[in-house]
Amino acid sequence: MQGDCLRLTLYPSITLALLDSNYVKAFGSRKGVRAADDPYLSGRWLSPWRYANDADGRLRDVLHELLALYGDCVGISISPGDEDLLFVVAFLTQNTNYHANVLRWARALFSASERLEEIATLAPRVGRSYQLQRLPAAVEDYLRLGRPRDRRELLRIRGVGPKVADLFLLFTGDTTAAPVDKHFARVAPRLGLSGRLPSARHCMKYSCGECPLSSSCLGGLARSRLGRLAGWVQTLAYLAGRGLIALPKAAEQRVGLPPETRAPET
Repeated sequence: MQGDCLRLTLYPSITLALLDSNYVKAFGSRKGVRAADDPYLSGRWLSPWRYANDADGRLRDVLHELLALYGDCVGISISPGDEDLLFVVAFLTQNTNYHANVLRWARALFSASERLEEIATLAPRVGRSYQLQRLPAAVEDYLRLGRPRDRRELLRIRGVGPKVADLFLLFTGDTTAAPVDKHFARVAPRLGLSGRLPSARHCMKYSCGECPLSSSCLGGLARSRLGRLAGWVQTLAYLAGRGLIALPKAAEQRVGLPPETRAPET
């Protein structure tokens, strides 16, 4: 896999916390595996082109333009067998800088232990941030609930909201999950998607298909209008929000955005 594509695939993924600076597996299962050689870590397990027709309406044209640019490059990096460690990483991402803080915290914890119970005990000693202080309670709930992979069950864990739940689900293989962060909220309207942030109270009570807010919630709209590519498009939005990729201007024109909401000229 080309180096740039691997870098773009790994940069948004919580699996990055399991790799060293050379993209070699340092923590969890299959230590020593190079991400470039692994179909899961490299994101090659997902072929976005396979789901090109999942998008509806005008979004299908936009999606095809994104696929033409990034469909053979950007994937979704996952690491089967490392769900416990990935839950820790996802939980720590709340309201902080992933690359500056979360990677440092996670690698410090995993260097000391890869056992979830021990990680929970160690977390408050690694730093004073509230994410680390609250991790023990979250791990306790995660284990008590049987290591859930269902969105509503994940939301029963103390400190887990819709974004953390969807982040965990996306990078453990559920590509219909689209974590709604500031990057997605800002970039999505340029792709023809616009809506409110998910409501934790509604997400705990309803599935996206049943929710009375589904027609106005950005997460629900992404699931219903992009299907199995919702998480892939959210990943592109994250990369665009960080200035690492450019969105096609033709896509912005196609969805009929007024000039002031389009991306600035570069």
